[in-house]
Amino acid sequence: MANQATYSVNVDECSWADIAVTMNVPGGATVPLVDLEAISWGRTVEVGESRGTSGGRPMKTTAGSVSFEAAATLSRGGAAILCEALEVAAEAAGLVRGNEVIISGVRFDVLIQHTPLGDSRIYAAKLSGCRFLGDSSDMSQGNEADMIELVLNPISIATK
Repeated sequence: MANQATYSVNVDECSWADIAVTMNVPGGATVPLVDLEAISWGRTVEVGESRGTSGGRPMKTTAGSVSFEAAATLSRGGAAILCEALEVAAEAAGLVRGNEVIISGVRFDVLIQHTPLGDSRIYAAKLSGCRFLGDSSDMSQGNEADMIELVLNPISIATK
């Protein structure tokens, strides 16, 4: 028998046009990331297996351990604004070695929100306890803006 489910065609899905992203540095600034070109995040659980004398087949699994990852692509100007906010927080926390400010020691949260046009729902993902672990740039000749890829290291990711 065919699927008799009825689908609503009057619902708008979230798109990039509906996004708002802010970075919250505890004890520091709240920075809206308006120069953001892309953001990605992921959650995985790695489980252990117990095989016993089963001929190599898994018989049990462990609860596992969770891991989180995230990355963001910003224009060079947007990346500079983010790094400046981290520098201020790092200096305030005493994360300075010689004349280097250690921005990778500052933890911050990233809040990603979507609200489709004409809808009251807010879809959110909160990347908590992020650290800035690195950046990269891949430039080429042309008229496109210079983009910086940031590697973030969240402690947890919660969605709503």
